[in-house]
Amino acid sequence: MSEKNNDLINEINVAAYYIAEGKNPYDTLCWHLAERQLTYDNLGMTPPEEIIKQKAAQIYFEQCPYDILCWRIAELETLMKYNMYKTE
Repeated sequence: MSEKNNDLINEINVAAYYIAEGKNPYDTLCWHLAERQLTYDNLGMTPPEEIIKQKAAQIYFEQCPYDILCWRIAELETLMKYNMYKTE
């Protein structure tokens, strides 16, 4: 792995730590992840609230561990921060 990738992973890990320290309720993290995931998939465009709500419910019922939710939120926030959107 390159040094740039290591730096990016370290930044994500630190951000995930601070998200977890916020002690947000599980459903709030599901909402944040849904919002970021859909925004990331739409190249930075925020989707309508109803679509976020549906995605948040899907994430909630998958029962992903708390720390994984925090890491995924941090990962997406970091990627968007550097305009590193996926391209197809």
